[in-house]
Amino acid sequence: MRHLLWFAFALPFTPAIAQDAPDPIQLTTSQIYSEPGEPALGKELRSVVDEANALSLKGEHDQAKALMLDAARQCDQYRAAPGRRSLSFRTQRQYELYLRDHGDGQPIDWLDTSCANVYIRLGYIAVELRDAAQALRWLDRAHETAPYEPEALTERGVALNMMRDWAGALDSYQRALVLTRTHPEAAYAQALALRGTGYALIELGDLAAAQSAYEDSLKLEPGNKVANNELTYIKQLREREAKP
Repeated sequence: MRHLLWFAFALPFTPAIAQDAPDPIQLTTSQIYSEPGEPALGKELRSVVDEANALSLKGEHDQAKALMLDAARQCDQYRAAPGRRSLSFRTQRQYELYLRDHGDGQPIDWLDTSCANVYIRLGYIAVELRDAAQALRWLDRAHETAPYEPEALTERGVALNMMRDWAGALDSYQRALVLTRTHPEAAYAQALALRGTGYALIELGDLAAAQSAYEDSLKLEPGNKVANNELTYIKQLREREAKP
């Protein structure tokens, strides 16, 4: 089983990097970019998210967390409005799709994606502090707030990997993968979700499926070092298994 070192705030997750020997393996994060959603209720919090991200990138996690917690309280107030729901969407298309599929007569306010980002970034901070249980609470809130966003699910996979819940992590990555394939707005995270899927599959012992996931990710991001290193790691495992 691989030993993991985690560095994960404000940057989405990338799976473990294979070295010459399978232990230890370092798990790190790398930036992925998504287009900001259309401005909506709570858009004033975008600047707060940007400021907190800048602080966290400098290692000032306590200050970043304080800013995020203040923003989270504002988002909680939006979400707690009586007699209505507030959910985050990137585009008018997603908002109308949700109304079509889930409309039950209750008013639904279009909440800015900054609120989902606040919860996700608090999840990143918790991962950085190695508090997987707290990370899951924030990331589950993010997913409830933004049901079509993949990022909460991919980072949820990170937290579950920290808990060595490989099956739970695989489920979370695959749910993210479904979103990336059914929502153009979520496509930016497809390669990431495939790499997470591959990582969990290795831990579950399904090397063939893991290899397929990494190879599919390389079709989207040719030359990605993480995917190539993990494919090397899979080759090493197979060579070890083949030895008498």
